[in-house]
Amino acid sequence: MTPTTITAQPGSPFIEIVRDFDATRAQLFRAYTDPDLIVRWLGPRDVEMRIVEFDPHPGGTYRYVHLDPDGAEHVFHGVFHAVDSGQRIVQTFEYEGAPGNVSLETLAFEDLDGRTRLRTRSVFPSVEARDAMIASGMEHGIRDSMDRLDELAGGADRPEASRVIVDISMSLDGYVTGPGAGPEHGLGTGGEPLHSWVAGQRTPRDAEILHRSFTETGAVVMGRNTFDVVDGPQGWDDEIGYGYDEDQTVAPPVFVVTHARPDAVRLGERFRFVHDVETAVERARAASGGKDVVVMGGGSIASQVLYAGLADVLRIHLAPIVLGGGTPLFPRGNPAPIRLEPLGSVPAPGAEHLTYRVLK
Repeated sequence: MTPTTITAQPGSPFIEIVRDFDATRAQLFRAYTDPDLIVRWLGPRDVEMRIVEFDPHPGGTYRYVHLDPDGAEHVFHGVFHAVDSGQRIVQTFEYEGAPGNVSLETLAFEDLDGRTRLRTRSVFPSVEARDAMIASGMEHGIRDSMDRLDELAGGADRPEASRVIVDISMSLDGYVTGPGAGPEHGLGTGGEPLHSWVAGQRTPRDAEILHRSFTETGAVVMGRNTFDVVDGPQGWDDEIGYGYDEDQTVAPPVFVVTHARPDAVRLGERFRFVHDVETAVERARAASGGKDVVVMGGGSIASQVLYAGLADVLRIHLAPIVLGGGTPLFPRGNPAPIRLEPLGSVPAPGAEHLTYRVLK
């Protein structure tokens, strides 16, 4: 295990932390920007971490709680100033137990031929503030965190770490399409605003969320109804597909759950057909290369994955519309409650992007 170097020169308001990791820059960056991974390494081993908010984009904020073995809560928060994928993060850091003592942290991810050197430089408002942070036991927390990150990061993109994510747009009253959805009208009557954050009034935040999901997806699972839409005459083509207008030459494979393989497939190279949800998820994991398995719909398959206990994360893009009918994400008569833990929320005009961990 590579040691962590912490440098704090006397009389200087700076702290520099350097650690080499047996992981790629992409793996390490993901471990820093994915809330589902952050809770698994940030902080000493004997504390429980809870994320209150986490929005890793320029101008976004974060806030989390460390609960120590005695039950005491320690709350930290900050603002992201720069989030350059795989290269750099700039953020503020403040312990709410010492309000006003704000440091500015710059994290640089340096490529070492497949390994990564993480260099963190923190600037404090004064030498006294820096020394007070050191005296608080910061070093123990940093070393524990870096060791835990080293254990995690190398596996962040390996098959055993693949997550199953249900990712779907939904109306305020719980519908993922309007009434009358079908191959000729995939979103049903009046359902277009559900996807306006993708194809209509897309903001830079929306674009960032869409692109990040695309690049982190290794395989996709969908139901037969959704397949009939995307493979239909008004569906996907060489330029529009999973991730909307992302580069379709590197689009992930899609596993379709159906009891009957279609006689003809317009976009045959993209699809594999399986008989049940469990097999679809299993085969998607095997094909994902350690990236995420995304269940994109329709409502029935997404609901089945959730209620079967196969999902790790639920992402809902909550559109500001009440449809009054259509395809529900959560139909009546489901067997048991699904307990969720909020991981983050990103507001945008076309949708509130909500992320939850599915509690098993």
